[in-house]
Amino acid sequence: MHGGLRSRVAVLRSRSATLRAMTEPHTQSASSARLSVSIVLHRGNLGHLRATLLGVRAAVQSALADTRIYLIDQSLDQAYSEASRRVCDDTLQAANVAYDYLELAENAGYGAGHNVTLERELGRYHLILNPDVELPPTWLTDAIDFLDANQQVVLYATRGMNDRGDEEHLAKRYPSVWVLLLRAFGPVWLKKRFRKQLDHYELRDLPSEPALHDVPLLSGCCLIARTEVLRRVNGFDERFFLYFEDYDLAMRMRHYGRVVRSNAPPFVHHGGQASKKGWRHILWFAAGGVRFFSRWGWRWV
Repeated sequence: MHGGLRSRVAVLRSRSATLRAMTEPHTQSASSARLSVSIVLHRGNLGHLRATLLGVRAAVQSALADTRIYLIDQSLDQAYSEASRRVCDDTLQAANVAYDYLELAENAGYGAGHNVTLERELGRYHLILNPDVELPPTWLTDAIDFLDANQQVVLYATRGMNDRGDEEHLAKRYPSVWVLLLRAFGPVWLKKRFRKQLDHYELRDLPSEPALHDVPLLSGCCLIARTEVLRRVNGFDERFFLYFEDYDLAMRMRHYGRVVRSNAPPFVHHGGQASKKGWRHILWFAAGGVRFFSRWGWRWV
């Protein structure tokens, strides 16, 4: 599964008692742990990373002590890697929270980074988390309790807010090409003119009650997947380098159960807005969109 994953792992830095050799195969072993976490790193803001790890640490220390945490470093930048390891040591190791730090020899994309963990020991549920997400104090424990009680749910998320306190509307309906282009690159005046179409795509009509809604698509910045199903669909499609791999994952996992968004207290997300990150991100966005529509069907307006 996922040929080439092991060849991409250059360094494994672990808090385990024994450090495994990089070439040692990892089996998809069953685990008694309720949760595992993967966080892909790529030269991001270290202050945001610290806040992300503190949120995970709080849940681990309070109720999820056997959580397995994987940090996947795709930065290819020694200075950044050393700095991010220090953040991990300060926030996790200093609090006796076990984690594995994986340094990859190449950056094959966001989904490929998370997929590295599929060949390692995972919990019953797997949290796919960006290093720029701050979780409320009981977010993780509440989510895991919910999934224990709702076995039909295979992919779970809650609302997300940006750092200004505005909701990001991370759950979506199936998009059209026009809406995606408008949302990502349209000027303010044009967005106002087509506000109804944008609101429809962003599921702004979802009521606050009931507390749970089945949704077509979810953003990949903070998702909890049922590990058995995540492995059944082979994780992310690694042909998506960045953008739309999360939508594709939601579409595939829907064949095995419910994809839901909860109205539980939201997390804070400091990222987003591909159009403001430069031309490489715009090209990745375009390539991901073409692949997504080619697989699931083109909708122009």
